[in-house]
Amino acid sequence: MSKSVPNVNSKTFSFAILSISFMITTGTAISSSLPSMARSFPGIPIAQLDTIATVQQFTVMLFLLASGTISRKIGIKKTINIGLLITGIAGVFPFFSNNFVAILISRLLLGVGIGLFNSLAITVIDLFFQGNNKSQMLGFRSATEQIGVSILNLVVGFLILINWHASFLIYLLAFPIMAFFSKYVPEPPIPTESKNVRQRVNFKVIALTILMMVIVICSTAVIVQIPNIIVSDKLGSATTASLIISANTLAGMVMGILFGKVYQIAKKFTLTIGILFMALGAFIIVIGPNSLVVGLGAIVCGLSYPLVGSYAFNLLGTVAPAGSETLGNSVLLIGANIGSFVTPVALSGLSKLNDLNNQASPFASIFWILIALSAFIFVFQVRMLKKRNSVRLHSLK
Repeated sequence: MSKSVPNVNSKTFSFAILSISFMITTGTAISSSLPSMARSFPGIPIAQLDTIATVQQFTVMLFLLASGTISRKIGIKKTINIGLLITGIAGVFPFFSNNFVAILISRLLLGVGIGLFNSLAITVIDLFFQGNNKSQMLGFRSATEQIGVSILNLVVGFLILINWHASFLIYLLAFPIMAFFSKYVPEPPIPTESKNVRQRVNFKVIALTILMMVIVICSTAVIVQIPNIIVSDKLGSATTASLIISANTLAGMVMGILFGKVYQIAKKFTLTIGILFMALGAFIIVIGPNSLVVGLGAIVCGLSYPLVGSYAFNLLGTVAPAGSETLGNSVLLIGANIGSFVTPVALSGLSKLNDLNNQASPFASIFWILIALSAFIFVFQVRMLKKRNSVRLHSLK
């Protein structure tokens, strides 16, 4: 275990920490290879075959909770390295296999690997960075996730020209990332008082988790529903929808990079701004008469999650019980995963809350819900700010 003190201003050190987030959202990156896989497994129902791209989320959630306990026993750095090792081995396994059950098991093991380092990718930032540097790194981490899935989606598009087996070679990237992280990142400094604390969550962590769930439902709704809006409502082709989703992802990357700057200016109101971006984007999508306006709405929505998500993880270190930051990060990520999972059901329910009869109807409900939520949070934050200023004035008298 390395005892060296890292230079937190070193770009190499920062890149090494951010590199592990490159692999976090790669579970669905092989989705475009599923049609080719279907031809190799004619006896497997399509719905069952599609689970190849999603089944890993089950074990991701299980090991998100377990990662905190494991890291306390063997260390954070070792847990991350084991997670990356499992991700690399299990991820590449389908390249060598034609057995559907074996491939399905390997995808479950992929989830084990990703689950082990998912929340710890945030914990190491909490432990090594403070203040503006911390908020900036959390924003960069969010952008790194988006960049990772975008690049690997593109790489899969080329590898699939060889065959569907080749698309799983993207997980080889886990090995150089593990080597890079191992070389430049020492074992994070865990406060002495936190080592023997039994981790728990409080009401504030639960509230943040519910907020994450809501925002992820809204963000995923854009990805899921835009193709339906564009194609079913005859605003354009599937290619147009794909370009809009890419623009949405790009907007998320840019805002992730800018999060640190936005947070320095807006402080706690960053949360309200992030929610309002999603509300405004939803409104634009609803009124959009053509694909250009709908695309603009999707881009505005893309600015939301990096602000809300990065703010939530930044705030967690303050509101979580002392020594429970890793569990808190895991619970927030589980909330995000649940939000993504229930989005199809949520879309059905949201469409019934208004009288619109087109594919954009869920976004009308999203708009009003988020306007009400942002107003509540804004009023609460203003009242807390006034209360804090009042206490300061009394202390000066």
